[in-house]
Amino acid sequence: MVATTAGLPQRQLQIERGDALQLKPDERAQSLVQIVWRTIERNPGREALRWKQDGSWHSRSYGELGEWVTRISLALAELGVRRGDRVAIISGSRPEWLASDLAVLALGAVSCPVHPSDGADQLEHVLTNTAPRLALVEGRQEAAKLESVRTACPSLEHVVAFDPADGLPMLQDLAASVELSESAVAAWRAGWVGIGREDVATIVHTSGTTARAKGVVLTHGNIVHNCEAATQAIPFSPDDVALTILPLSHMFARSAGMFVPLSIGAAVAFAEPVMERWASNLVEVRPTVMLTVPPFFGRIHKRVLDEVAKGSPLKQRIFAWAVGLGRTRYERHLAGRGDVIWLRLQLWLAGKLVFARIRARTGGRLRFFASGAAPLPREIGEFFYGMGMLILEGYGLSETAPFLSLNRPDSFKFGTVGHPFPETEIAIEPDTGEILARGPQVMRGYLNEPEETATAIDPDGWFHTGDIGRFDEGDRLVITDRIKNIIVLSSGKKVSPGPMQTTISTSPYIAQAVILGDGQEWPGALIAPSFEHLRAWAVAEGIAADDEATLAARPEVRKLMESEVRRLLAGAAPWERPRRIAVLPRELSVERGELTPIGKPKRQVIEANWPDAIASLSR
Repeated sequence: MVATTAGLPQRQLQIERGDALQLKPDERAQSLVQIVWRTIERNPGREALRWKQDGSWHSRSYGELGEWVTRISLALAELGVRRGDRVAIISGSRPEWLASDLAVLALGAVSCPVHPSDGADQLEHVLTNTAPRLALVEGRQEAAKLESVRTACPSLEHVVAFDPADGLPMLQDLAASVELSESAVAAWRAGWVGIGREDVATIVHTSGTTARAKGVVLTHGNIVHNCEAATQAIPFSPDDVALTILPLSHMFARSAGMFVPLSIGAAVAFAEPVMERWASNLVEVRPTVMLTVPPFFGRIHKRVLDEVAKGSPLKQRIFAWAVGLGRTRYERHLAGRGDVIWLRLQLWLAGKLVFARIRARTGGRLRFFASGAAPLPREIGEFFYGMGMLILEGYGLSETAPFLSLNRPDSFKFGTVGHPFPETEIAIEPDTGEILARGPQVMRGYLNEPEETATAIDPDGWFHTGDIGRFDEGDRLVITDRIKNIIVLSSGKKVSPGPMQTTISTSPYIAQAVILGDGQEWPGALIAPSFEHLRAWAVAEGIAADDEATLAARPEVRKLMESEVRRLLAGAAPWERPRRIAVLPRELSVERGELTPIGKPKRQVIEANWPDAIASLSR
């Protein structure tokens, strides 16, 4: 099909289109509030929320959620929040986040989330850009950070806290004080019934892996379309329990992990804010679906391999046999042949001998995972598939609310991100390989940045994603890297670091890898060790080290890392493989601003934090 791209002559684009949306016009919700309120009215007694507090799990029904949202919304209205006002939410994922978001949207106001780990500079940038009238903070730490930059935001009139914070009113107290008179509730309801798909719902600032974060303006229609398309593409059920471990400040978690379950009457369970508790939460909640990112699967995979390595030779052979069955099952799926009886019998036996204990760690009920943000190594997908837990990879950006494509349970392929969402068009720009997208989920634009908006969305409505990709033989989308991440060597050859970084990170001894080398003769790699596994290896090798930095500096560790990089990148072109590595004395972290909230490396911050290590790569 012929299409144009911004300022360029007509050219031939290969376009893949998603299915038509199968909802009738009168079945389509006009706002995010309406899509949730339908569930509240139809299923008031069903469980809506579950969370852990003071050592025990608590829950709210949909009816209780409806009253809670109503009270919060009326309380915010008493503080002066009106249609079109912006409200900042600075908190980790928790029930109050979800309820407050809905309460803000019900007033016709615009929620502006900020991840609590963002530094003061980023917070100041978001506040200056959005000019909120009110801010909701999690507790003392977030309140103190907000106070340090408050002078940059003269529009801010009120700050309300979820947890006790010195001198600040608490949300639960404000909500409890509201009188739910029939007339007040009727007037409030009439307000949100009038909200339409074109009204702005939220301003989400991009993760900013390279440049300064931009404010993505999303409408109710953008996100509602994602909900409607997702429930058509994936067999979600009202009986599902979705465990949330990702930050709701990210559109992946908010759209697919919050609004999708609420739109169908499923339960949303919140994991505890401490990562070390997630393993226990999985067993306690026993979720049926879960949204996460590849590092989550990588951690489970590494732990399993570590335990297997400690087992007897017989157990190791049995494990290898079981994993091989998963590979066979996947290959038969790709060939369209399905599981034959002999394979089912062997998988059943492998389940009894090997996989049952691993599945039990996830609660034993998981039907599928949805994975995004980065490529998933094929061997990890095969490993989980062999256990009967399917990982469905998807693709999207904050600018698309977020989904553009997704693998389906009946049509999936690891290493791809599937076919376009319903009502979505995806094309590849022939000269650059850039992925273009067009559909109801594409943002209105970037806040206060008309030039950036015009560059991102061309006159024909194509959104330029900045990602490079291609379609495979089955017309599924394959992401290769970000345009800004591409490394151009001094020889002129181009290196795509993203897939190699993902592959290197599958090593049990490597937590993160960042490949650099723009303008250099050869690429180099920064390696952040996984110290949990590295310490065990060091003990087995008789290598002593008092602390992580000392261990990372050992020559034996460097040789191990070089060996792992060579092993894992054996299939890469010779000029792509890193010739030098630098072993960092600690893992990269979200708190230091080196990773986005969902684990993507922030290249500019990393380069600023580790100049000596980077310099050693080019010597």
